[in-house]
Amino acid sequence: MAGIIPSSVGPSILIRSLTGDALVDFNLMKGDVVRHQFNPGYIVLSYLVSFVGCWTTLKLLHRRTSHRGYYNWYLLLAAAVSMGAVAIWAMHFIGNRAITMLDGQPELQIQYSAGYTGGSFFLPICVVSIAFYLLSLPEEVQIIRIAVVGILTGAAVCGMHYLGQGGIANYYVSYEWPYVLGSALIAVTAATVALGIFFYLKHNWTNNWWKRALCAALLAAAVSGMHWVATVGTSYRLRRQARKASGLGRQGTVIIVLCLALGCCITLITFAVIGQRVKSRSAHQAQQVVLASVVFDPDGKLLVTPEGTLPSRKIAKTYLEETYDEIFDIDHPVFSWLYRASHHWPGVVDLIPRMKAHLRSTQEGQSSIPWTCESTSGRTVLNGEEDQVDFGTTFKELFCVAASELAESTQEPLERLGVLFESIMFTGTIDRGQKKKSSSMDDNLSNAEHGQLHSSFGRGQLLFLVRQASRQDALRLQASGFGFAALTNIVPSLAHSMEVSPNELSIQLHQIQRNLSSESMLPSGVHLACYVLRPRVHGRWDVLINRDHKNLLPSVHMTQSSLSSWQTDIVKELDNMTASECYLYLQDRRSHAESQEEAFLAELDNAISSLAGQIDHPLFQEARFLARPFSIPCQTSGSSRNRHKATVMMFRVIADAHYSSPLNGRFEFGSSRLFRAQQHVYPRSPDHGAFARQVHLKFAGLAEAKTSTSLKSGQSSPIRLSSVSAASPTASSIGQSEREPRSRKRHASMADAGSLSKKPTFGNKAHGFFGGIHVQREVSVDINEVEDHPEPGRDIELSPYGAHSEISVAPADIDTFADELMMLMMEERRQQSARHQSSS
Repeated sequence: MAGIIPSSVGPSILIRSLTGDALVDFNLMKGDVVRHQFNPGYIVLSYLVSFVGCWTTLKLLHRRTSHRGYYNWYLLLAAAVSMGAVAIWAMHFIGNRAITMLDGQPELQIQYSAGYTGGSFFLPICVVSIAFYLLSLPEEVQIIRIAVVGILTGAAVCGMHYLGQGGIANYYVSYEWPYVLGSALIAVTAATVALGIFFYLKHNWTNNWWKRALCAALLAAAVSGMHWVATVGTSYRLRRQARKASGLGRQGTVIIVLCLALGCCITLITFAVIGQRVKSRSAHQAQQVVLASVVFDPDGKLLVTPEGTLPSRKIAKTYLEETYDEIFDIDHPVFSWLYRASHHWPGVVDLIPRMKAHLRSTQEGQSSIPWTCESTSGRTVLNGEEDQVDFGTTFKELFCVAASELAESTQEPLERLGVLFESIMFTGTIDRGQKKKSSSMDDNLSNAEHGQLHSSFGRGQLLFLVRQASRQDALRLQASGFGFAALTNIVPSLAHSMEVSPNELSIQLHQIQRNLSSESMLPSGVHLACYVLRPRVHGRWDVLINRDHKNLLPSVHMTQSSLSSWQTDIVKELDNMTASECYLYLQDRRSHAESQEEAFLAELDNAISSLAGQIDHPLFQEARFLARPFSIPCQTSGSSRNRHKATVMMFRVIADAHYSSPLNGRFEFGSSRLFRAQQHVYPRSPDHGAFARQVHLKFAGLAEAKTSTSLKSGQSSPIRLSSVSAASPTASSIGQSEREPRSRKRHASMADAGSLSKKPTFGNKAHGFFGGIHVQREVSVDINEVEDHPEPGRDIELSPYGAHSEISVAPADIDTFADELMMLMMEERRQQSARHQSSS
């Protein structure tokens, strides 16, 4: 506590002016205490300065996502400086500027020493840094931690106040203990309440700007309340000999403080501009074709940006359909290509630079990019002429480029970005602040009860790349500036930014979450399934699939691990029987079968009954049995590198076009085209390699037309001709013939292609990057071990080295069971139609 001048001092004191050498006689001074009063303007200004600092602090803390990473450390330091230097330190000195000593005599106004002033600047910054760091350690908001943080913040306010008061150079300062205690209670209580409310809202992703402003106002009240309660209980006694002041005048203090406050204002304005740009970008994306990343952490929380949106990139303004009845949806051939590409990014990633170069080259010399130009029959129009590239190919490029940019924004390699989800969501179906355009909320709620997504057509489309993040991946993403939020907390704001129904978005995200959290392949063994086709308009077909795993059919798992020969013979006897006929046959045969055979017949009978119960419709009774079992890839252990197969016996039937899926919540009709594509993308599928070679054959010519002749090992290059647009379908695969146990196999792939690159001339254009003759050669070399010691008398230079080469042509995609079933049922349908026509 500062010293007090004894009361025996006379009523008049001569002191040396702090600004000169003259002695000044202050006859109005009585006793030991110097009279002072407060300037209301500076009181209001001090609170506003504290409010700006607190608001900036909460805005910065709002953007923090973890206690790891340079990004979050920067935000922590910036928040601590904003709180400590502006909300507390600057408020204190602006508040003291409101104190006018002895009717404003210049020589008697408060002056400060440099040491205490500097210490009071850094003290609150350090203390609140510790407080904010402790609060960010666990994600859950706990009362005990909130209380500790509130105490530390209140201590920072009190500590800075009294340390700053100790720096007064020309007065002894004394305090009344009731005011000291009251000011401390105000600081701790108000800070605890303000920060507790803020972090609760932040945890629930409900802290809108006005809520943060209210929390900032309460936090500023904690700082200002503490200061003024303590100031009211403070007495100032003039020193006989003033300590050396800092030399910074009262006006200089105000200028420094206002500069700090101005820095906070600039920060707030910057964040406001960023937020407005994000809102504007979301509004535009709601009317475009957009690719978004959906990542769930092990706790089921969703990855979001600091602004509370999904990481996303625009693909195109819209998809340019070739015909009026064409719709870009999951049944579109381009979507099937995108789906397969996302399941094998390694086969695409090396082509993305060429895709970017091609897209840039088509933009050169034009006022608009090709995917926003007019189109004729789905082809891009450039410079008034029809380009040689259909928009479907351009859209594939745009998708891959958007995925690459999305991977860069999340600091992930493209190979780990995720796979395309089997659904497209229409966005822009709701105007901001208005009701839904075409379907009522009651309809949506009715669909939600059955887990159905029935979205009206919107102005935009949203594609999802989905994946499940490990705990380590989640921590790394948080350190990079992303956050994870519970679906119940984040869906309303996401739906608002996408201009969709919150109920519709919630169903979509929960469906993605269920799809990621469970196995999407059949277990090994024997299964009985049903393949139900339903015709659609424009020659399309739907298939009945599992709602949560759209690559699976309705099926029943039997106890057998495989079918023996006698069991296969029984199955053959059921060929082409309807389900009703199978019931009767099995019941009749069980009556005179042996025990082992009777057990198999009983299980098969039960499997058919169980499958009928799953489908729950008389349609199944018309389904016909297919005697030939299919071998389908199934689940494998994590350590196994071999591909296992499950044996599947199949019923098949074509439903009426008006037949709807059962309302049991388990199955729905989905795209038959997409279902067939899904059968190619299971883990370690050999079709990945075939797809990658097809992609390279299609897109290898996307380099600049003026690229000089080059020969690069391991790469392929096209030969372009001015009047030829053909692509050889040849590619090679590496044979894997079995050798002797001692032999070792090595594969050497040499793709040497001479690039007789000739600038193409398609009419008057210079954009011909597609087509061409693709020349590629891959050589498989089997190197067999030879004896360590050659036979005596043989010249080592003439000895065989045990190597020979094999050159083969890579097969196209292998037909899956879905392809075979589709062809079989279409042939049966054609034959049935032919018989019907002949009979009529």
